[in-house]
Amino acid sequence: MPKNYKTNYRAIFGFILASILLVLIWRTYYGYYILYPFTILGTWFHEMGHGIMSIIVGGNFMRLEIFNNGSGLAFSSYMDSNFYFDKNISLGLVSAAGLFGPPVIGAIFILMSKTYKRSKIILYLLSIVMLISVVVWVRTTVGVVVILFLGTLILYIAIKGNRTLQQLVVQFLGVIACIDTYKQINYLYTKSFVSDGIEKLSDTGSMAQRIGFTYNFWATVILVLSFSILLYSLFLRNRIKQT
Repeated sequence: MPKNYKTNYRAIFGFILASILLVLIWRTYYGYYILYPFTILGTWFHEMGHGIMSIIVGGNFMRLEIFNNGSGLAFSSYMDSNFYFDKNISLGLVSAAGLFGPPVIGAIFILMSKTYKRSKIILYLLSIVMLISVVVWVRTTVGVVVILFLGTLILYIAIKGNRTLQQLVVQFLGVIACIDTYKQINYLYTKSFVSDGIEKLSDTGSMAQRIGFTYNFWATVILVLSFSILLYSLFLRNRIKQT
């Protein structure tokens, strides 16, 4: 007999509403400071997206810097002979990964939070990657302190936390990752910015230069795809099998 499922749309609506409220709180003066550790975590997700993709396309992920204001930079080196794909496509993918990677990871977290066992696995994997990144890539004081603290805390929850707490933490981390793109929407629709007196292309600006189209086009594509992935993950997360 075919399997029947019921979707809990109320839970999906509640999740989206909570995400919107979190973004709005994040934009307030006090909310920014209360949620500051998670600002750093969001930056870590973003920069790790750049770094891991640079490895995937054949580059060398050298270091990751996170600054006190919540911004960050990922440094990678490349040799033209080492690219697995076309150079411009490869570098365009590296730029995209910082913006598109966090929502994908967040969606995976949301899906995995459906069961206790999978939530526990995610907590272990995430904490280990965070702690390894502190040793191998993170090179600023605020990044080391915050990521080390959060990584240790997540590992402790994976070991000692009860099932409900573990699932809630994974869901919350999924939210943090998913809304990272929307939290920095102004940057998303920026072609370039000035850092240390030097004008640099934004991620969408770099995508436009490397792949084509405009930075506004890529910003909109990333927003639409990110939201679609979030909705689909919520739909799958809240499907209940009926007997």
